[in-house]
Amino acid sequence: MTFSTSCKKKELNTISGTLYDMATGEPVADAKVELDITEIVSGNFNSSFTPFMETYTDSEGNYLIEFESRNFVKMRLTYSKDEYHTVSTTFDPEGVDSDYEIDETIPMESYILVRVFNNTPTDSDDVLKFRLQNINDECDVCFSGAFQYFNGADIDTTFLCKVVGGESITVNYISIHNDVSNIVESQLYCTPGDTVNYNCYY
Repeated sequence: MTFSTSCKKKELNTISGTLYDMATGEPVADAKVELDITEIVSGNFNSSFTPFMETYTDSEGNYLIEFESRNFVKMRLTYSKDEYHTVSTTFDPEGVDSDYEIDETIPMESYILVRVFNNTPTDSDDVLKFRLQNINDECDVCFSGAFQYFNGADIDTTFLCKVVGGESITVNYISIHNDVSNIVESQLYCTPGDTVNYNCYY
């Protein structure tokens, strides 16, 4: 993200910039840009952000928000588009009459479809500890990078995780059969806009 401001006395303030694809560096058109604010009203400060204005990027990824001068406490820009992760940036106003030029990057969504299958079952004491690392922190399905335990002989399940396209994910798992442990670690590249299949057979 690049950020710059300027101050001058005038009736309208502006926030402008360009939104780029994180993987390709190309401008992202038709993305929604929302401005939320916090402010003091009648002497009372509400720390919760409230929607203020919104616009969309043009064919070259540029956006412009114009508004009358207000004494905001904090400002937040949120960028969103189908097939992309939502990105937000929060900043403190430089002054009542400030203009802002903010360029931002936004990553495409990618998915990992994981199958966990105990293909060499021994007994009910079989254990698998599985985790994905360097993942989207907001994905509850991916267990937030912590180990997920699968216990027993009859394990055959799948789950889908939304991750950041263009990045690599680390897969770790530890399988235990008859008190014998096997440790596996591998890397997966997540092609932007695509689904990667990973089979965890143990």
